Amino acid sequence: MKSRQLEILVYLLKNKKTTYGQLAKKFEVSTKTIERDIDCLSSMGIPVYCTQGIGGGVHIDGSYKFTSSFFTPEDIHHIVLALKVMDSFSKIHRKDAIIQKLCLISPELTAMFEHDMQNYLSIDLVEEPVDTENEICKTINYCLDEEMLATIDGVDGVACISYVLKADGLYLFAYKEDYILMPVKEIINIECSQLSFLQKYLSYEEYKNSR
Repeated sequence: MKSRQLEILVYLLKNKKTTYGQLAKKFEVSTKTIERDIDCLSSMGIPVYCTQGIGGGVHIDGSYKFTSSFFTPEDIHHIVLALKVMDSFSKIHRKDAIIQKLCLISPELTAMFEHDMQNYLSIDLVEEPVDTENEICKTINYCLDEEMLATIDGVDGVACISYVLKADGLYLFAYKEDYILMPVKEIINIECSQLSFLQKYLSYEEYKNSR
């Protein structure tokens, strides 16, 4: 589940009913992206459904409760680990704030796993911190979400596929006549076009295995 999808779930639990347009405006993505998010939530067994016509919109079953049973102990362990990994290479640290929210769901398990990670695990993955919230990354994120081609440093028609984290920094895995891997910190300008593409490209893992 993406963090935005979790935020959509929390929003629906609070408001019970909304529309694709309202969610798109709130989360600053297209209605197409929101539709995919709702489909993803539904596929996980969360009772989110849509209705058409007057009074229609996106609904969640009023009896559904977001409780500690939503996450297994293994889920919480992996979430805490992922947050620690993210903080280890990111310039902007959000682990503590997110851990506090997670503690509202499962305080004992979260505190225990956080203690273990803090005391028994050190992470040294990258040479220097990565800024994942600068304007370049925000544009890349939008292109990834909306599956839109980008213009990168004057090169048109670049399909952004995914990020790749390496020891020397964050890279963008993309396609333009062939697969390319470019350091994000070296991108000077990126603009999202209005041309969409079908996600038919190899993943980075598939690309590596095919070489």
